[in-house]
Amino acid sequence: MALAATEIFDRLASAVIDLLRTDEVRYANAGERQVVSELFVRMRPLFPEWTVSNEYDRREQEQKRLRHRIPETGVDRDAPITPDIIVHRIGKRENLLVIEAKRHINKDREGDVWKLSGMTTLAGQYGYALGVHLILNVPAGTVDACDVYVDGAFEPALTAQLAGKLPR
Repeated sequence: MALAATEIFDRLASAVIDLLRTDEVRYANAGERQVVSELFVRMRPLFPEWTVSNEYDRREQEQKRLRHRIPETGVDRDAPITPDIIVHRIGKRENLLVIEAKRHINKDREGDVWKLSGMTTLAGQYGYALGVHLILNVPAGTVDACDVYVDGAFEPALTAQLAGKLPR
């Protein structure tokens, strides 16, 4: 990982805070896709040495897929995936950050956890250094929850570090 977790979290927190303080975004109370798109726009300039992509569904010339065990059930799953936001270097196995974001009203988190666990497994298909799951309460301007994943597992210490930077 070319950047330390603290630097990644500082940049991500800056983008999230900017998003949640934008009156137009809060007023519109937009859906998940629009909120993720707005977060993506704010992240791009904060990671100038990386490519920041949203709704990125390709791996080279193929549709992005993930074969990974569902942590809660132990069942293997193989499915196409489209991560909300990724910070990476296209064409190389240099994958820094994968983000899955949900609006606070969306309670379906199982697919996001499976995706983040699989995409951050270092010996797996993608090997992202960090995965972040965000639950955004846009009207309130807060982050209701965040979880950080490293090497396929929930990481409580890094979760606490990121949570401390976000509006609660």
